[in-house]
Amino acid sequence: MNDETYVFGSFQLIPAQRLLLHEGKPLRLGSRALEILIVLIEAAGNTVHRDQIMARAWPGTAVDEASVRLQIATLRKALGERRRGSRFITNVPGGRNFTRK
Repeated sequence: MNDETYVFGSFQLIPAQRLLLHEGKPLRLGSRALEILIVLIEAAGNTVHRDQIMARAWPGTAVDEASVRLQIATLRKALGERRRGSRFITNVPGGRNFTRK
């Protein structure tokens, strides 16, 4: 099992445990939002196309773009992007690509 831990800002992501910590405390995050975060973290700052996100978060299921946008918004809220002034997720022009900064 992969014990890799990713650290960004005051957060720690431990994908193998499906765990996101903020300042050492677990954050509640839905499975799809967590999967999207893992995809973005694994991309190491590279752009991730919406189709890649959909394939990972909704394998074998047809979903619309609104579902992706909703999960990204949920993730941004959990990361406190507006409250803390940090920006961890960026939309790439065209609205179909996302990057973790």
